[in-house]
Amino acid sequence: MKQSFIVLGQGLTDLYEFKTLIDYNHPRVERIVFFHTPKSEAQLTSVALIMQPTEGRYFQGIYIMLNALRYPFPETNRKYELIQSFASPYNIEMVGVDVHAPEAYPELELYFNYLKSVLRLQHWLPPLE
Repeated sequence: MKQSFIVLGQGLTDLYEFKTLIDYNHPRVERIVFFHTPKSEAQLTSVALIMQPTEGRYFQGIYIMLNALRYPFPETNRKYELIQSFASPYNIEMVGVDVHAPEAYPELELYFNYLKSVLRLQHWLPPLE
């Protein structure tokens, strides 16, 4: 099964696209993952919407907004709270994990491979087939 990241932007309009993806596809949403980078200089958080695999398990999409919000600890922020409010009516599981920043990798595809391995170690993505 192919598992791919689908990159959304970082702005407020992209946040509402994220909301629309949740609203229209909530039965297919597996979970929302916050990728925190507290050890990086910028201390930003990326957020991903992991979808359930398609019929026949040919593809699994992972919509991601890279560096989309400020690290929400110890003080929360409005974008973080909005994402939580988008998911809560549908009881979508939200989890977080500390990771390296995207800037630590020379290519975005290498970073996505790293994130997939983190997701598999946490059992938030199925193993390779």
